[in-house]
Amino acid sequence: MDASGADQGGPDTGQGTLQLMVARGGDSLTTRIDHFMYAVASLDEGIEWAADTFGVPAAYGGEHVGLGTRNALLSLGSTYLEIIAPDPAQSLEGNAGAQFADLTSGGMVTWAAEGDLSAIARTLEMTGMSTEGPHRTRRKTQSGDLLVWDLLFPIGSLHSGRMPFFIDWLECTNPKDTNPVGGEFRALAITTPDADDLAGVLRSVDLDIAVSAGPPALSVAIDSPRGEVLLASTDETSDMQFGRIR
Repeated sequence: MDASGADQGGPDTGQGTLQLMVARGGDSLTTRIDHFMYAVASLDEGIEWAADTFGVPAAYGGEHVGLGTRNALLSLGSTYLEIIAPDPAQSLEGNAGAQFADLTSGGMVTWAAEGDLSAIARTLEMTGMSTEGPHRTRRKTQSGDLLVWDLLFPIGSLHSGRMPFFIDWLECTNPKDTNPVGGEFRALAITTPDADDLAGVLRSVDLDIAVSAGPPALSVAIDSPRGEVLLASTDETSDMQFGRIR
């Protein structure tokens, strides 16, 4: 499998990491970009791709039991990159891992934002978007430490992975602070047919991200030890969703 899906160089893609605090509807939200998800069909090949692309080997993360996936991680300074792939030790029937098994190249799938999940859920419901969760999630690191976090998934979004899911790391240290540094996150670019709708939903949860009208696409610009890297969605990944197959 060619796990590339990355181009050297890239356009001016707008906003970088953002952290805003605004009171909306009684909820005070502090929401920030947490991480980006890049899918491959084979995690071993994805780790090799990361070493070739960034000049830094990604650290093996662990398995997501029930989702059919496992991952490897690279810090990007203020955020991190999750390389995600099917877990051959799990069933791949009707779960996230099943989506990735037949990929012919790597590509951006979605992104996650960190914040108060209860407040985010209430705010999204006011925009007419349903949510699923929070779901308590666990995995052990290679050192044996137990990581525990909560996930919230938007349901029914027409924007697929261009709409983030949401995470609360609870008492855990954020992976951006514990994994090899592969570069510095520079910018996130999103295009979707109904750009105003997505931009409005993101603003409602205090994510002031530039969204452009156009064919569905998600890209992330990174300054790496080997130069500028642009990670982009592909025709295979641009309409994928992560989670319990929303």
